Amino acid sequence: MVRGGSPRPAGDPKYFGGNIPWITVGELTKDDRIYLDSVSTGLTESGREHSRFLEKGTVVLANSGATLGVPKILNLSGCINDGVAAFLSLSIEVIPEFLYYILYSWVGLLRDINQGLGQPNLNTEIIGNLRIVLPPIDEQKQIVSIISNVYSKIQKEEEYKTLLRNLKKGLMQKLLTGQIRVKV
Repeated sequence: MVRGGSPRPAGDPKYFGGNIPWITVGELTKDDRIYLDSVSTGLTESGREHSRFLEKGTVVLANSGATLGVPKILNLSGCINDGVAAFLSLSIEVIPEFLYYILYSWVGLLRDINQGLGQPNLNTEIIGNLRIVLPPIDEQKQIVSIISNVYSKIQKEEEYKTLLRNLKKGLMQKLLTGQIRVKV
């Protein structure tokens, strides 16, 4: 377990505004997707030297704030800030997606064990001491496949629901303003 680092002072153009993706808690928690595909800000090379660079495919976890415990798998390489922890050099065989789903199912548990006095916070020792029961790789693959299929169906239904809501909204606007007339 490692924790990220944040260049100081925050916002200093010496460190911020570059092309190296800057992975923050806000970026991890902006949606419910399993992968982090993009970020809105970047670091300079100097900023990278004052942070922790991670490779694509790394499993990360928000370790502070109201969204503590939210995991993601990096679909890009970049630097993590001090509100993000990462699982590096796993000595056991684990599929990143399996680890993601385990951690996702533990968000409530992680929030219950936080050690912060003010803002909720988990240190790397607490996260590193979590015990995860891992089935064989083939079973992990099957579990990931089943969960991913269900998640994909949920996403499609959510998209359809959004489409129907937009259709309803548009129809209401046109019907209630008289743009579309109804025959009686």
